[in-house]
Amino acid sequence: MEKPKTHLSELLGNAVDYLETRIQIAKLDAADAGASAASSMLTWIILVFASAIMLLFFSIGAALGIGYLLDNHALGFVITGGVYFIAVAMLYSYRKDWLRKPIGNKIIESIYDND
Repeated sequence: MEKPKTHLSELLGNAVDYLETRIQIAKLDAADAGASAASSMLTWIILVFASAIMLLFFSIGAALGIGYLLDNHALGFVITGGVYFIAVAMLYSYRKDWLRKPIGNKIIESIYDND
């Protein structure tokens, strides 16, 4: 009679061990996905910051160049600012299609990426 009880307790012990292992694997998978998403976002933040600095210097150069051609530096900055105003207005108008969806999809993709 003791043999079935031993098998049952052994089976129960194995099931508990299995469940604990699965919980640990789920925690590690969640931590991995979170770390991957965070590192991807940090990479994008650094790239955006570097691009913004580059765009700033390019914009100053373009404004000075246009101002030199028009013999009015202030007008060069106004024209450059107007170009950026139009670009920002377009981005704002199409923000759902051009910004929200692609960025949201990229975040979801980075969370569920198994590589």
